[in-house]
Amino acid sequence: MLRKAALLLAVLLIPFSLMAYQLSPLNVTYDPTGAGSAKVYTIVNDSDSPVAIEVRAEQRIVDIDGNEANQDGSAYFSIQPNRMIIRPDSTQLVRVQYRGPQTVTRELSFRIISEQIPMPRGAQEEESGQMISFLFVYSTSAYVKPSRIVESIASAVSVTEDGKLEIVLENTGSVHQMLNSLDIEISDDKGNTYTLTEEELLPLSGQNLLTNSKLRTVIEMPEILTGSDSFTASVSYDYEYSA
Repeated sequence: MLRKAALLLAVLLIPFSLMAYQLSPLNVTYDPTGAGSAKVYTIVNDSDSPVAIEVRAEQRIVDIDGNEANQDGSAYFSIQPNRMIIRPDSTQLVRVQYRGPQTVTRELSFRIISEQIPMPRGAQEEESGQMISFLFVYSTSAYVKPSRIVESIASAVSVTEDGKLEIVLENTGSVHQMLNSLDIEISDDKGNTYTLTEEELLPLSGQNLLTNSKLRTVIEMPEILTGSDSFTASVSYDYEYSA
């Protein structure tokens, strides 16, 4: 937590003039074929120095604890140009074309990443007194729309070896689901119920549950459910998919 706070403070202390470029859009849905399979991103260099930019695609992989570890997604996209130098107060358009499978039964999730890289030798302009160079990265969300939209989340509740409750949510639908305003109620085989507190929901609440993915939280066994043999979860959240 202290490390995150220090990083946030460092960002806040960076002069606005050093924020070398802007990227848009930050959230895009592609069609697997046709005109909608190509999108145009806009990079604006609003600084007074040239910037070198590299754009790449990564496929998103999120584990059951919500950790994202992505892998190379270049086989799915054509990016033109993927490397560029943008002059001061200039704009560069980048065309990103989906080139993956044309039949998509479950949504594919990617990151289109724009990363500022060191200027090539000979093109770099030295700025007097500048000791540190800040290189900025934009990590945007990109989805490839499936042929059929299905919104469905399954839940499972089990007791861990140390007597705690593990609640697992699984996206069994065809598109990602944002777990906004999440509410989970646990019922046992004796008719008792327990609603998870805001703190207990923290590992899940507001998370993006991708297709073919699971997320979990583990809580202390509520006193009202102690001694029960089986449990079920009732899950509600406020989100509706739109492309």
